[in-house]
Amino acid sequence: MRSLLLISLLALSLAVQAGQTLRVGQQVLTVGDTAAHAVALLGTPAYKEPVQNKYGAYLGERWQYTRGKGQVIVVTIIAGKVADIDDRRS
Repeated sequence: MRSLLLISLLALSLAVQAGQTLRVGQQVLTVGDTAAHAVALLGTPAYKEPVQNKYGAYLGERWQYTRGKGQVIVVTIIAGKVADIDDRRS
């Protein structure tokens, strides 16, 4: 079971290494940064939801932030690291 989780996390990390970054003022949040760095740059998330595998095992969390003018930022945290950054504008 542990090896299945490790393989899943490795596949996820390889899939999201697209060089995703988010500029926050004069600093940058990058995939691979720590969750603590994300909180330092963006603050406390407005909403958190668990990320689970297809068997319901906990993998991490998806943090949602709202910014001005309809901007929503979703940061996925897996194993204490930023795994994905999704910057949505409505």
